[in-house]
Amino acid sequence: MRKILALAKKLLHGLAVLLVLVLVFEAGSFYNRFFGTDASAEAVENDDEDFDLQLPGEVEKRVVTVDEIEGKLEQLNEWSTYSGNYQIIKSEDFTRYMLDDIAVPGTTNTVNIDCSVVVKVGFNADDINVQVDDESGRIYISMPDLAITDSYIIWDSVNCDEKNNILNPIDFDEYQSMFEEIEAEGVSKAEEEGIYDEALENAERLIEMSLAAFSEYEVIFLS
Repeated sequence: MRKILALAKKLLHGLAVLLVLVLVFEAGSFYNRFFGTDASAEAVENDDEDFDLQLPGEVEKRVVTVDEIEGKLEQLNEWSTYSGNYQIIKSEDFTRYMLDDIAVPGTTNTVNIDCSVVVKVGFNADDINVQVDDESGRIYISMPDLAITDSYIIWDSVNCDEKNNILNPIDFDEYQSMFEEIEAEGVSKAEEEGIYDEALENAERLIEMSLAAFSEYEVIFLS
């Protein structure tokens, strides 16, 4: 009887081991069917010319167009003006004449004016010429001619000293003439002190800042 029981236990143990193996095999098959890869899968060629498989670590060089650059430069029109402040001192005598060439004694008036004149130089960003060389990675910029865009007197800065003669009172037209001459002198002084060179340097800095997004390209300014 004991031998029969021992044999029965061995048979049951063998069946349990076999059942576990069957369950493991079926579980593996189920995973492969639903989550695994199909060993019969084939490589398919992609005929799409726009398709580009980028490998890990591969960096594609960006191609910059002239339209992109011109779009950036259009925003410069708001800041394309360079401003300079110049101090002008002007003195003038006004004398009454008789017969157009004979000065009347005691009728001379003296006016001294000291004030600041603002002179602005600018350019039109639409006139900038742009060329892009993708092979060398350079953007060539040709600047338009700079020109005076505005000039005016800062009226709060005006100091006026006058010696008025009752026999020849100064009228408004004489003051107006002096201020026009002062403004013209401010422009001349600005040009003599190199306002165009300073404005050009400022313009180039603005352009380089505007094109900072294209950091892979070198900006070259053509003279």
